[in-house]
Amino acid sequence: MRKFSAHRIYPVNSAYIPFGIVETADDGTILNIRDNGGKPAEESGLEFYSGILVPGFINAHCHLELSHLKGLIPQQTGITGFVSQVSQIRASGENVIRQAAEAVDRLMYREGISGAGDISNNGITLTIKQNSHIHYHTFIELFGLNPETSKPRYDDACRLAQEFTRKGLSCSITPHAPYSVGIDLWEKLAASTGLTGRISIHHDESLEERELLERRTGKMADHFRQAGFDLDCLPAEAAEIYQLLGKYLPDSEWILVHNTVTDPYKGISDRKHGIYHVLCPRSNRYIESRLPDLSGFAASGKIVCLGTDSMASNLSLSIFEEMRTVMESEPGIAFETVLNWATINGARALGMEKTLGTIEPGKKPGLVHIPLFDWENNRLVSGSRSLRVI
Repeated sequence: MRKFSAHRIYPVNSAYIPFGIVETADDGTILNIRDNGGKPAEESGLEFYSGILVPGFINAHCHLELSHLKGLIPQQTGITGFVSQVSQIRASGENVIRQAAEAVDRLMYREGISGAGDISNNGITLTIKQNSHIHYHTFIELFGLNPETSKPRYDDACRLAQEFTRKGLSCSITPHAPYSVGIDLWEKLAASTGLTGRISIHHDESLEERELLERRTGKMADHFRQAGFDLDCLPAEAAEIYQLLGKYLPDSEWILVHNTVTDPYKGISDRKHGIYHVLCPRSNRYIESRLPDLSGFAASGKIVCLGTDSMASNLSLSIFEEMRTVMESEPGIAFETVLNWATINGARALGMEKTLGTIEPGKKPGLVHIPLFDWENNRLVSGSRSLRVI
C-alpha cells in the first residue's frame, strides 16, 4: 500500500480535503481517503506533495493519428483553410505517423491524462492504444457526401471497428460533422446495430460552417463546391444538430465537439441519453482566433468536458493547459467547475466513470500533482504545471 498527501486533495465527487491522505494499492487502485482534520500528518511511508492532488484528466477529444502534423498548419487560417490543409498534408508514411503518435501518447500520460476519446480514420494507432497506460475510446470516423462511396466507406469503418473490438479496445463508429456526411451515409449509421452507441461529432466550429449549413453559401460552401462536393446530399436537418441526431441516432450518447459559436442555453434537456459538450479552447483559438462562450457554458447546466483536438491545431495535447486557458480567459469560473470538466464529465462521456474521473475507493484514476496554486483565490497560477504521481 502507498499513502499520498498534499496541502489539498480534490476528490472531485466531494469538497477538497486539506492535508487529506489517499491510500492506494500497489497498482494504483484507491483503497481509502482520510480526512486528517485539516492538519499535516506524520506517518511512516507517507508521500507528501506541496500543492494539490487531483484525479487523472480526461481528454474527451483528440486526434492521435494527426500528431505528425505539429506546426505544419499556420494559426488562424479559419476552419475552411484548416480543413483544406489537413486533407492535403495528412498523408505520410505509417512509421512517421506511428512514431509521432507514440510520443504524444507518452507525453499525455506523463502530464496526467488517464482517459481519452480519440478520433481515428485507420488502424495505425491500434497497437499504441493496446500498450498505452491511457484508457482510450476510439471513435472511428465516417464522412462523405457521395452516395456511390457511402457503402464502401461504411463497410471499411465496420471492419476497423471489428479489428479494435477483437483486440479488446473500446470503440464506436461516428459521423465526422453535419457538413461532411451525406444522407445515404446517415441512413447507414441509423441502421447500425451496436456500433453507434456513443458518437462524437464536430459541431459549430465556425460561422463559416453555420452559413454553409443554414444557407449553403459562404467561403466553406464555395470551397466544397469547387472540390466537387454536392451539398444537396446533406440532410435537410443538418443545420439543427438536435434534429439531425434525433432523426438518425436517437438512441446514442451524443458528444458534441468544439461548440465555438454555440449558444450554451439552446438545446434539449428531457433526453434519456446523455448530451455532452466538449470544448477545445486552445484549438479554437489556433484555428478561429476565438473561444466558445465559456462562462455561458459554465452557467448553462450543460455537461461540459475538455478536449485538445490535434497537434495540427494545438501546441500540445495537455488538458491542464486547456484548464488554465479557461480560467485565465474567464476568471469568474470556479476551479472546481473546470476540474469537473477535465475529469468526471469526460469520464462519463466516454463511459469510463466506473474507473476514472474521481478519487474514490475502488477506482483507478491516477493521481496528478499541481505544485503551484493560488490558495486564497482557489485558482491555478501562471507557471504551474501538471505532473503524474501514479
